[in-house]
Amino acid sequence: MRVVKTLSLLATLGRVTLKVTGCERTVTTVEQVQTAEACFDCHSDSDLSLVSAEAQWQNSQHASGENIDRNTRGCENCHTHEGFLKVQTGALLPDPFDNPTAIHCFTCHAPHSSGTLALRVNDSQILQDGSSYDLGGANICSACHQARRDVNTYITEPTELSEHFGPHHSPQTDMLLGTNGYEYPSYTYRDLSAHRSATTDGCLHCHYRVTSNYIVGGHSFNMEWDEGGEEVLNPEACEPCHAGLDDYNYAGIQDSTEALLGRLGAALEAAGLLTAEGHPPDDVFTSADSAGAVWNYVYVEECQSHGVHNPWYTEDLLRSSLQFLSAAPARGGPIAAR
Repeated sequence: MRVVKTLSLLATLGRVTLKVTGCERTVTTVEQVQTAEACFDCHSDSDLSLVSAEAQWQNSQHASGENIDRNTRGCENCHTHEGFLKVQTGALLPDPFDNPTAIHCFTCHAPHSSGTLALRVNDSQILQDGSSYDLGGANICSACHQARRDVNTYITEPTELSEHFGPHHSPQTDMLLGTNGYEYPSYTYRDLSAHRSATTDGCLHCHYRVTSNYIVGGHSFNMEWDEGGEEVLNPEACEPCHAGLDDYNYAGIQDSTEALLGRLGAALEAAGLLTAEGHPPDDVFTSADSAGAVWNYVYVEECQSHGVHNPWYTEDLLRSSLQFLSAAPARGGPIAAR
């Protein structure tokens, strides 16, 4: 004998009830109904701040996705949205990630989880050499913008150079704090920068200061932009401390840094510690002090501020490296003890 069961569907708003003929149990599911009006608890059609933020972000390096291919263990922590969240939230995510996304709004903010636009990272970050300093809102920047290596353990005696020798790209936090450069014992270094001590939000104090366009400042975080071959700067960001600036070469800082960096590069090339292309050579062993001069060259070059982030520390790293090289034997001679 074949038994045929029939279903009757009773629907009410937010509640669906299924009754099965021949069965006494009632299966009930509850659905959450989200009305459009609820969105306006956070969003208003007269509040355009998020529109501006998105437009600025579109012009940022974060949005470019140019480095999204760095989707390997360790690299993805900063180069992909998924990798950053894995580190910051402790979430168990696949590694590497399929179809990773670039750094975007929800990398730094989690409004639909927290109910606010608060930053995901608020605590001060510890750099590889153990240094730490509370940079306020910029603590989230320092989670990635750091050297990723400790010069004190990275440079050994002797040290092997390679094209990838030196601090990781973008060691801005280390430079801002005046730390993790290779420091020679006989030299006194000035590490304090007003860009650290006179600001509460570190990097954001200058890079986030909003201007009248979407290409510098704000969520672009750009301090300069090439607009059809014309350089656009944001000197207004410096106005609170340095009135009347047209560029960032305050007191000739950038000019003097470039001159010292050029001199150090030439000295390193003459010593066989730098190629004509500006990279350390592969498979070359040298002393710790000589390798330290290479580290300092790469460190200042990769900071990309031309001395602005920490003028005194930048100058001292370059001058002390030049001072060492002027008295050092040519490469190939005996390796001096540190």
